Amino acid sequence: MMMMTSVARRRRDVVSSIARAVVSPRIAVRGCHDSPALSTPTTTLMSKEDKFWFDVNGCLVLRGVVSREEVAAMNAAIDARGLIERKGKLRLTEKDGPLSGDGTTGRKDAAGFLGWSPGQREAFRNVLTHPKLVPYLHELLGPGYRLDHNPLCIAQDPGAEGFEFHGGSTLDDGRWNWPLAYAHTHGQMRCNLLAVSVALTDVREGEGGFCIIRGSHKANFAAPGVVKKYESGTEHGYSPALEAGDVILFTEATTHGTLAWKGDAQRRTLIYRFSPATNAYGRGYAPEWPESWTDGMTPAQLATLQPPYHPRLDRNVVDSDGVNVIQPAPREDFKVAFDEKVFKSRYF
Repeated sequence: MMMMTSVARRRRDVVSSIARAVVSPRIAVRGCHDSPALSTPTTTLMSKEDKFWFDVNGCLVLRGVVSREEVAAMNAAIDARGLIERKGKLRLTEKDGPLSGDGTTGRKDAAGFLGWSPGQREAFRNVLTHPKLVPYLHELLGPGYRLDHNPLCIAQDPGAEGFEFHGGSTLDDGRWNWPLAYAHTHGQMRCNLLAVSVALTDVREGEGGFCIIRGSHKANFAAPGVVKKYESGTEHGYSPALEAGDVILFTEATTHGTLAWKGDAQRRTLIYRFSPATNAYGRGYAPEWPESWTDGMTPAQLATLQPPYHPRLDRNVVDSDGVNVIQPAPREDFKVAFDEKVFKSRYF
């Protein structure tokens, strides 16, 4: 028998630790025939008004989601760790364009904060299952939603460049951009990739920062280059004023970007991206998450780090309170035993 490599062993152990940690007797949902029912959160709180505006615009601003105390803790942790500026070929805009800012100052990035040391990481982790966000994540992604990307902090100093508009429902060659798609079918909204942007600093009207073309998630034509460079149609760009702790939800099927920063202090925001249980856009999922991320996480937080697979296959999901975990009814032992004989694995 071939010896298991240390990398393979580590990956197996990370997956096993997540699977063990999310087990909870909170609720068992019994299905019919040979498969458990989908794990279903106990309540849905996204209002009809919010559903309407998200479906129309492809985005939604939620006010005062993250407390001032948590925002302060996040900013202090970032100050202690530092940010890295994008320079040279890493810059995100063309020279002398509407988004290029002063032409010198690049955007700054930081990441990995879910795995920072105790005392620095907790507020960042809370976003994964924040009780004010979970009902929206359930409505827009479904039960078993999962973290798809390594979350990112982006910062703009005064004069910093923006970021050319990107995303969208249509590729440049006119094909449907299904990995980012938004759909409303049979009474359900679904985003294949949903962004959750947490403002860590205030943004006044006209200062720049995040900008989105509302309704573009339903476009059937690719955004022209002059639109992506913000050289035409600027009246259609929406750049909301924000207070620290506000959250912007938007489907990546919208065309969106970042305007050059005109404020007199640094702008900071966090970007988390989530997918439905069965989807994966990025490659950052268990067993790829490092052990420093999973160490000390709550069962609900760990549930968001699971790999992509259907909820009927023993997937534990976050309940609507953001604290408890809903566990599906287990598959009968004799069926699991048969699959192990056929597939040499508990799952096909």
